[in-house]
This record gives sequence, structure tokens and C-alpha cells, in this order.
Amino acid sequence: MTKLMGGETHGGFISWYESLQSNNILFMFKGDFNQELVNSIVQVVSGLTDMLEEDVLVKNRVASTIIECLQNVCRHGESPEEGSILKPGIILLRKTKTAYILDIGNSLVTKEVGALQEYIDRLNGMDNDELRSFHKDVLVKTELFGKFGADLGLINIARKARKGFNYGFKEIDDQYSFFSLEIEISVNGEQDKS
Repeated sequence: MTKLMGGETHGGFISWYESLQSNNILFMFKGDFNQELVNSIVQVVSGLTDMLEEDVLVKNRVASTIIECLQNVCRHGESPEEGSILKPGIILLRKTKTAYILDIGNSLVTKEVGALQEYIDRLNGMDNDELRSFHKDVLVKTELFGKFGADLGLINIARKARKGFNYGFKEIDDQYSFFSLEIEISVNGEQDKS
């Protein structure tokens, strides 16, 4: 057994590190998102050893899904800090034998939860052909769709996801909620090929 120097705090960090390793966490970031950071995160993830060894189609799906998710945070995220223009959030990328799992979370105004939940449920209920058709409809008739309907990002993510989205909402206070989204990107070509 290795003797820990620095006391309990250091031991806690080692436990945390071991947890990341055992869950095969490839990348994690918690902080404030902006467009420059989106580009940097994609560059870092693309340079990970696991990604360098991947098929180019899988690399592109992972990178484009990360971009879409982080741009959604930049566009729709809200800070619970009064008067803040920051877009706080968290992103975590892990790998299983069959897929990359992207978890992303950010705060948003609670009154938007119902519309977003309805929109995600609608996307989750569509197959690839329906998603492709809906994507075209939104492009042509943007004015008929609300804030989330006009956002092509979630449609594009749904087309790359293997089994739809897992998502959740948790109230932070009476004005804001935390939104979490999990997307599974297959490494064996089960997604839409578009």
C-alpha cells in the first residue's frame, strides 16, 4: 500500500481519480462556456488517444455532437447568479465497449422546462426518417416552431444518438433548474449515416 503524503484531502483526490479511471472518463470540464471554449474542447477531445484510434465517422459524430451540445449551452443556458452573463455548465465524455457517452448539463429558466421536455420527448419518439423529415420542415418553416423547435441542434444530436436522449431536470431555486442530457454515440455504425 502506498503511503499518502498530505493527509486526507490528498487521499480524497486519489479516490476521485480512481473513480474517474474505473468509469473510463476521457474528458470532463465544469465552468463557464463560450464559443472559444467550445472550439478548444473539441480540439482537446479530438486529440485524446481513444479518439485518435477511432474510425473517422465516429470521430466526426462525437465532435459534432459535442459542438451542438455546447452551442446549446451557449445559446440557451442561464446563470442562476443575478446579473451574470456567464453560461455555466458541465461536460463529461466517457467510453464503453460499444459507445461514447456524452453527459452535459447547464442551468436554465424553470419556466422553459415544460417546452424543452415536450420537444425532447417528441424527438425521442421519432425514427431516423421522421427526424430527417422534421429537420427539413424546421428549415423551411422556422417561424412555425418555438424557441426549441427552431433550434436544429437537438434534431442533429438526435440523428447521431443511438437510443435517443436520456435527460433530467432538477430545480435549483424558484427561478432556475438544472438540465442534464445524456447522448450515446455508437462506435459500430448504428446511427443515421447522414
